[in-house]
Amino acid sequence: MNFRTLIFALAAVVAVDTTAQVTVKRYNVDGTTAPSSSTSARNRNRLISRYPTAVKFNVTPFFSGHYPISVEQRLSPYFTIEAGLGLTLHNTIDAFIDEAILWSDNSFYSLNSRVRPGSSQTLNIKVFPGGDSYDDGFYIGAFIQNRRYNKVFDGIDGPITSFKQNFDQGIMMGYHIRSSDRFLVDLSLGVSNRFVNFPIVATNYSIDPVTGQELYQAYIDESRDGRYQNIGIFMGLKVGYLMGSGR
Repeated sequence: MNFRTLIFALAAVVAVDTTAQVTVKRYNVDGTTAPSSSTSARNRNRLISRYPTAVKFNVTPFFSGHYPISVEQRLSPYFTIEAGLGLTLHNTIDAFIDEAILWSDNSFYSLNSRVRPGSSQTLNIKVFPGGDSYDDGFYIGAFIQNRRYNKVFDGIDGPITSFKQNFDQGIMMGYHIRSSDRFLVDLSLGVSNRFVNFPIVATNYSIDPVTGQELYQAYIDESRDGRYQNIGIFMGLKVGYLMGSGR
């Protein structure tokens, strides 16, 4: 073997050895890096599944007087299920639409009243086609939601209570953003078939014979049906805190 052949052989060995030591790395949800391989993919899924439960608060319905908290459970990389409860107060947006745009003859929003806290319930199922739930993944899903807003009015024979109830059955799509190891952002958009139960609050006008003061007293007009059906549009921005074993 001559000297030139020996030099080429040594160079080839060094090149192969250097190439063998090069490792491609990627970011994991816990801020570490790991080799890009089937093993690292399994490790990444294990790290994500350490926190399978997310406690979430939806900030978008604030001006609708709705304050919902929910719990989402990661069943697998492809499926999650979410259930929640909420508090309802005065629906500012619905009141504006009812009075300024629709000119409704229902005095539920226009008559003097006191807000009585109501409640909401929701349930949804999400499917992640890419198998990336809780990990920057797109999803589609189905949901049901019930919301009830209550008010108390001064009636002819004393205080009366009325309500507006929305029951929605719909579909949605959205995206999970894993912003850090323990925090999740859930963006969503949905459309629903909405069933509304909205008893008609009517007004009885009279004048106090003693003081001469004008009196506006409420009563429920049972001769008219306040139930109807329409389309609901939902937008969601939920911030979630992830919980689990951490191991």
